[in-house]
Amino acid sequence: MQDKAKQYSIIKHRIAIINIFLMPLLLWIFLILGIPAYFKDAALFVSGNNYAGLVIFYALMGALYYAISLPLEFYSGFMLEHKFSLSNQSLKDWVIRGAKKNIAAFIISTPLVMSLYAFLKISPLGWWLWTAILWFFVSIILAKFAPVIIVPLFYKYSPIKDADLAQKLSRLVSGFGFKTSGVYELNISKDTKKANAALLGLGKQKRIVLCDTLLSNFSHPEIEAVMAHELGHHKLNHMWKLIISGGIFTFITFFFANIVFLKLHNFFGYKMIWGYESIVLIYFTTTILSIPLIPLVNAFSRRLEKEADEFALRATGDVNAFISTMKRLGEQNLADVNPGRFYEIMLYDHPPISRRIALAETFKTSSKNNPE
Repeated sequence: MQDKAKQYSIIKHRIAIINIFLMPLLLWIFLILGIPAYFKDAALFVSGNNYAGLVIFYALMGALYYAISLPLEFYSGFMLEHKFSLSNQSLKDWVIRGAKKNIAAFIISTPLVMSLYAFLKISPLGWWLWTAILWFFVSIILAKFAPVIIVPLFYKYSPIKDADLAQKLSRLVSGFGFKTSGVYELNISKDTKKANAALLGLGKQKRIVLCDTLLSNFSHPEIEAVMAHELGHHKLNHMWKLIISGGIFTFITFFFANIVFLKLHNFFGYKMIWGYESIVLIYFTTTILSIPLIPLVNAFSRRLEKEADEFALRATGDVNAFISTMKRLGEQNLADVNPGRFYEIMLYDHPPISRRIALAETFKTSSKNNPE
């Protein structure tokens, strides 16, 4: 099984690394070839209004990027998953889900693009600060409302059906003074055989979500271990820590992006700093500058995940259930339990399974040596 997981992971890791560099590479090629200028003329020919034209321009650029990246996405998201027997999707379902995802992304991102254009016009030197502030607040809004607005576009929420398990989970939740809008299962089995869980949302919109693939294949103690991990994220305020750290990284990226943007703006000889081409140039600079931050973002996320694991081990006191959960997750998701250090640094926002099991073993040893 681990040989199969290694084969799957190697391919997924390589594709993930390609995807990190694909967007800045394609945007640079677009800029060198002058494609934004052609699309700008076409957009303004259709609509003389600058903002309506910007929407058309953004749609054209997005369509071109999607068309070029589609073969890799199809291989990674459909063919590879079926090759390793991880997907339940038909080709029709994959196409429909992809269309929904792109439409939702376009609807959410278009106002951000328009605001970026407006900030460039209003404040050519301070656009980066206003954009970073807006995007930070948008991230909070998305974290709060995505579970109740966006997730149902793809999957169906329903209260967990196992009454005994529901009682156990409710007791676990209330025992730590948690208040959520409920514990739900998500019908991801229509798409995948992989198992997962999450604590979604902020405030009253918080939902503890267990995938049906987890509920149908894991024992009650194992599911309680997963639940305790998700509760740990909430108890330790990890959602807010991620939002705030994400805001800091956004400000850093936009600060340096402005410096690079002004230099490249002169290099390409663009006349107006708020031209449509400038939008593409800014996206190029931000994607390039965000790459060096990836190891820092992942390292911070892995630290929070380790804290949530420690919380789960203390909350349940069931080390064996935690370890068996990790092993079963690795088997069901074909996870590489011990990936190479480079891939861990660049791609893993969770500790590898081998490290999570080692943490539990250490916890078991320390508990035996220090009985209460």
